[in-house]
Amino acid sequence: MSKRRRVETMPPREVPGYAEAFAAGRIRQVPATPPRLAVFPTARAVLQTHIAVAVIGILAMVMIAKIIGWLTGEGAVFGVAMGLLSTLAFVMYFRRGTRIGERLIAEFRHGYCTFELSLGGFWIGGHGNWGEMGPGWDFRSLWLLDGSTGAVKRSPVPGGDPPGMYPSPHRPGQWELWTGSQWYGIYESPPDDGPVQTA
Repeated sequence: MSKRRRVETMPPREVPGYAEAFAAGRIRQVPATPPRLAVFPTARAVLQTHIAVAVIGILAMVMIAKIIGWLTGEGAVFGVAMGLLSTLAFVMYFRRGTRIGERLIAEFRHGYCTFELSLGGFWIGGHGNWGEMGPGWDFRSLWLLDGSTGAVKRSPVPGGDPPGMYPSPHRPGQWELWTGSQWYGIYESPPDDGPVQTA
């Protein structure tokens, strides 16, 4: 078992440029009342599809490799087929995983999420000091909504900076994904100069 250590990091409110972005209305606020589902498919639906595709893909991969090995009568062919199919599956798995992260960021922009996690990532790369299991997440500052009905599963806990995009402490002039507890290393251009629309 690996030991988890707390990573000290500068929260969004302490990053240069945050106060100016907040004053200009460019920092999205979590609404005081429950928002409606606004992102379709929801992050939860994409996650569930991702898991189902992974399970079906693993089973199909084993069956295809066995059929190839059976047809050729060669154990080496089975190994090569498994290697190629595994590589293809790995690439597809991570490409689909980024869709979950994209859906989550879209939900964050509306002040809610449709599932929670405490550790893990959806992108290859990024920076951070988060250990073997990926970055830590803290979704408590967002509304947690049922991904099918939009019903409130949990109200936000006030006080923290919710996950989302904020002025980056690592790349001035860019915005970076804040997980609710640390910076992820996923960047985008800042929103337009006008105030952002809140949910």
